[in-house]
Amino acid sequence: MSVVNKTVGAVNEWGKLREVVIGIEDETIEPQFIPALVWLDEAGKEFIRAYGGKRTADIAPEITARLREQLDSHAQLLERHGVLVHRTSPLRHLAERNYLAEVQQGNMLFGGADFFRFFGQKALLLNSFRMPFRRKQVFVARPILERLLNGADATYVASPPPSPHYDPEDLFLENGDIMCDGRNVYVGLSGNATSPAGVRWLKRFLGPEYAVHIVRLAADRFHLDWVLSLNGPRLLTYCPAALIDELPEPLRSWDKIETLPEEAAGANNLSLDENTIIVPEQYERIAEQYAKRGMTVLTEPLDAAISYGSGPRCLTAVVRRDP
Repeated sequence: MSVVNKTVGAVNEWGKLREVVIGIEDETIEPQFIPALVWLDEAGKEFIRAYGGKRTADIAPEITARLREQLDSHAQLLERHGVLVHRTSPLRHLAERNYLAEVQQGNMLFGGADFFRFFGQKALLLNSFRMPFRRKQVFVARPILERLLNGADATYVASPPPSPHYDPEDLFLENGDIMCDGRNVYVGLSGNATSPAGVRWLKRFLGPEYAVHIVRLAADRFHLDWVLSLNGPRLLTYCPAALIDELPEPLRSWDKIETLPEEAAGANNLSLDENTIIVPEQYERIAEQYAKRGMTVLTEPLDAAISYGSGPRCLTAVVRRDP
């Protein structure tokens, strides 16, 4: 009989961070353009229209080198602050690397927050991405999550895979759209990532003990965590211009740090605990706002990762936070 002795799980976005998974750069391929990539600026759209389906290392080796450097640096920063860091392994099989390539070519395997997430001790493997090229990342996320769950008292499920035939009303669910504060769960809906069907599935999975609040985003946005994050007890960062409605009722009385529309990933910051936060170095104004509230602010260069949609929060799959 196996002995259950491993602790996993998280109940919010700011409890002391203990254990994470960080991805690696593994043969990144520029995605073929689809309308859900509206969050890219015009230069980004032009780039992938020209180079979609091509290896980034062949067309821009300096970008590949910068991505590797920034992913490694992010992992090292967490380790220096006492976080146990696991790294993913490269895709093992050609069939995995070519998965759904006939639908949308592309490969980007370092979006850690979208590997999996915990609701308490409910482990959810993310497998329901709107963009077909992202769906192959389950083949790097699943092996490491299942290894980390060995000996842990945790429920383990995976979200349903969408059809290879793209239907905008299919079930899409992405952790970049999810923020959690105990039994309150906030889910972003921009029309470019998570879908209403995904929200309905999440509600059934979590059950009646959780309250799921929808946060509607402007149509040119991608994930919630670029425009809203929960940073500590009753402290949030958000971009009012990116939200269609006012904040959900439980968040309205919180202390708020506002970001500007041009600070695209300004809310995508990672709390190591309620007093310590990681902020990309280009967001000095936002870092100053955390410092004014007595927080220790750690900055790091993430320009290359952010250009691929991944700030500090995006890069980090949380295995364990203290309550």
